[in-house]
Amino acid sequence: MKKKTQELEKFKFVLDYKIKELKRDIGPREIEIQKLQEQTNIMRQELKHFNRVNQNLALIVDDLRMRQEGLTTEVKNLRQNLDEQEGYKKKFKDDVFEVLHHITDFKKLKAGVIRLHKKYVKEEVKNEAGDTDVHKEYAQKRRYLENNVNYLRLMLQKDQDVHKKENSKIMSENVQLLKEINDQRIEKHALKQ
Repeated sequence: MKKKTQELEKFKFVLDYKIKELKRDIGPREIEIQKLQEQTNIMRQELKHFNRVNQNLALIVDDLRMRQEGLTTEVKNLRQNLDEQEGYKKKFKDDVFEVLHHITDFKKLKAGVIRLHKKYVKEEVKNEAGDTDVHKEYAQKRRYLENNVNYLRLMLQKDQDVHKKENSKIMSENVQLLKEINDQRIEKHALKQ
């Protein structure tokens, strides 16, 4: 019985020693786990931030692409308008040249000039009235859309500012909570010892 008791005491001593070694190993690993969890949380927040930035950049790119398409269409329309005006000028020059053939005959020259006046001057007066309305309408639409884009940008900036404030508040609360958790774990560890 004494031998068994001594063997059991030796076995108990060895087990107690192994338990103490394992407890010493657990402490640093818990700290390492906490550090890794904090690092993971920081990386998650950075990922969320980068996703938001990416979304904002995508919106900006879409906006710029739409502007580019609008400008391309406007340039195309202006080129078409220039081509039409060049054709109109060529036609006018041809008509003037035709009238100049009759420079020696006063009656034919007068009739040709009257015909040119009726054809080009009166048409010009009619066309100018229609063009100004179209230009005014286009300018109004453009101003409206630019104001709308500026308003949306302003709202986006406000939302981003509010979001940053909320994130910083949540981060500071998380840091405080993590400190409290660490303090409680230290107290728990001290109480166990």
